[in-house]
Amino acid sequence: MRFTAPTPFLSRPVRVCGIQYGLRPVADFSAFAEQVENYVDVGDDYDSDVIVFPELLAVQLLSCITRDFAPAEAMRRLAEQFTDGFEDLFLRLSTKYDRILVAGTHPRFVDGKLQNVASVFVPGHRPVHQPKLHLTPTERNVWHFEPGHEIHIIDTDFGRMGVSICYDVQFPEVARIQAEQGVQLLVVPYLTDDRRGYSRVTTCARARAVENQIYVVTAGMVGSLPLITDLTAQYAQSGVYTPSDFPFPMDGIATEAAPNSEMVLVGDIDLAVLDQTRAKGSVLNHQDAAQDGLHVTFDGRICMHRLPWLKQTDEPTVPPD
Repeated sequence: MRFTAPTPFLSRPVRVCGIQYGLRPVADFSAFAEQVENYVDVGDDYDSDVIVFPELLAVQLLSCITRDFAPAEAMRRLAEQFTDGFEDLFLRLSTKYDRILVAGTHPRFVDGKLQNVASVFVPGHRPVHQPKLHLTPTERNVWHFEPGHEIHIIDTDFGRMGVSICYDVQFPEVARIQAEQGVQLLVVPYLTDDRRGYSRVTTCARARAVENQIYVVTAGMVGSLPLITDLTAQYAQSGVYTPSDFPFPMDGIATEAAPNSEMVLVGDIDLAVLDQTRAKGSVLNHQDAAQDGLHVTFDGRICMHRLPWLKQTDEPTVPPD
C-alpha cells in the first residue's frame, strides 16, 4: 500500500496580550489616555496581534468628575461625557500601532438604552460594538444597565474571534453559539471585586475552552477608586486558556498573570492547532456537540463582520516541512 502523507494544517499563529489594568484616580481624560497608550505601547513592543483591556475600563474617569452622583447617574455621565473621546482614542491607537484592540467595555447609549458595551477596533475598519447579554444584580439594580440582544462575530485574516463580557462567559450557550459561527478566539474582559468573582469567571472561561475546543483570553482589573461605590477594590488574574489535549499545556493554561498585580501577559497561540485537534483529538467536543441533537437557539441577532487585517510588518508564514 502506498503511503499518503497527511494533509498539513497551515500555521495560523496569533500573539495575544491581556492587560491587567491598574485602576487608580486620574486628573482628567488626558491622564487616562496616557495610561491606556502606555499599555498599548507595551503590547506593541511584544508584537502582539490582539490587545485586550478589562471590563468597564473607563470607570477610571469617575475620579475626575464630581462624586455627588448616585451610581446609576455616574454611569450615565460616563456615557454622555466620554463615549466620543473613548472611541476616538482607541481608533487612533489601533491605527497608530497597527493592532487589534479590544477596549474592554464602556457604558454606551444604544437606541436610548444604557448598555455595557465592548468595542473591538481593527485597523482600517469601523469598531464593532458587542453589548453585554446577561447582567449581574449590581449592573441591573444599581447601575441600571439594560441587556443587549446581539452576538457579533469578527472574521479577521487569522480567523474568527468574539467577545464574551464577564458574566456572559458563565452561560455556556453563548460560547456554543459563537463556536458554531466559527469563533476560535474568545476574549473575555472582566471586572470582579474579590477572588470568588474572579474564580467564577476563570473557571467558566476554562470550561468554555474545553467544551468548544477554542482559545479563551481573559483580562481583568486590579486596583481601586477610593470612596466610589462598587469600585473600591478589584481582584484579577488574567490568562490565556486552551483545550485540554496533547498539543496544549497539560493543565489547559497557556499563560497567566500574577494575581492582583498591575501587569500585562503575552501568549502565543496557533488557531491551526485547534483545527488539528478538532479533526483528530483525544476527544472531539466540537464535532460531537454538532451531532448530539442538543442545539442552542438565540432569539437575538447574530452579526457577522468581515474585517481583513494584515500587519504591515507581517511576512508570509512558511508551513513546516
